[in-house]
Amino acid sequence: MTQTHQPLPPEALNAWLAAAAAELGLDPTEVAIGELLDVARDVAHDVARPAAPLTTFLLGMAVGRADDPAVFAELAARVTARAASWAAETS
Repeated sequence: MTQTHQPLPPEALNAWLAAAAAELGLDPTEVAIGELLDVARDVAHDVARPAAPLTTFLLGMAVGRADDPAVFAELAARVTARAASWAAETS
């Protein structure tokens, strides 16, 4: 039997975030869904689609190592800028 995957509607992201964060022992209020999805979108368009989940994972690792959730915005901006310049640098 083949399972069909139904993507989450945007309003379901908050519920999924709460459930996943609880499972991982994290505070869901420390996640900026919009910013994170913007980074994933920009990387997917400017670098490659498979680079989006990889980059968001790396961003999460960097924020975790910084031990300061406030650094997320700065790191997100840096990686987004890097993605924007990627095509010109690799052509």
